Amino acid sequence: MKLNEKLELIQKEMAQTVPVDILNAFGQSLHELIELNLENHALKVGDIAPDFTLPDAEGLPISLYDTLQHNPVILSFFRGNWCPFCMAELAHYQEAINNNLIDSATVIAISPQTIHFNHDVTVRNNLEFRILSDKGNEIADKYGLVFTLQENVRDIYKNMGADLELFNNDKTYKLPIPATYLIDKNKKILFSSVSTNYMERADVCDIKL
Repeated sequence: MKLNEKLELIQKEMAQTVPVDILNAFGQSLHELIELNLENHALKVGDIAPDFTLPDAEGLPISLYDTLQHNPVILSFFRGNWCPFCMAELAHYQEAINNNLIDSATVIAISPQTIHFNHDVTVRNNLEFRILSDKGNEIADKYGLVFTLQENVRDIYKNMGADLELFNNDKTYKLPIPATYLIDKNKKILFSSVSTNYMERADVCDIKL
């Protein structure tokens, strides 16, 4: 099953289990964000990917450019372990690794969560790739991906288990829009998938290695 087929199943499940007023609030929030054309600010194919060094789930520093000396990098920005669409995406990458579909590239995922929560994601999902902690979304901002969650849905997020202040140790309510990049050894972006609609993600088969 392709990733977006799995994401559609999550949408259907939410439609059956989440109260209508909450679904409407999420829908309005997403509509407002889409109208901002946030993707226009993001890095695109042909751009040079900015370097970074961020801690992984064990607290070890990981450098993009050092990693690129060995392999191209599939770089994925995700919102957090409270997002079922993000978790499906991470599982999708692990499945691709298990099936040797992306052996020629190194997968790196980045979230604004603290090291503690990224470690929890890694262990609970048996992930074999690095998840890095981007405190304050500093690197996501360099890639043009950051937005601020609207005030009217913050309490709804928290009540549904997405306490962003707790997960991110940050009171700004800034998040990255989901994005996937393929970066070659020359630091150039060869593939870009950026969507304000967090229910859409790039499938591994879309990334031509």
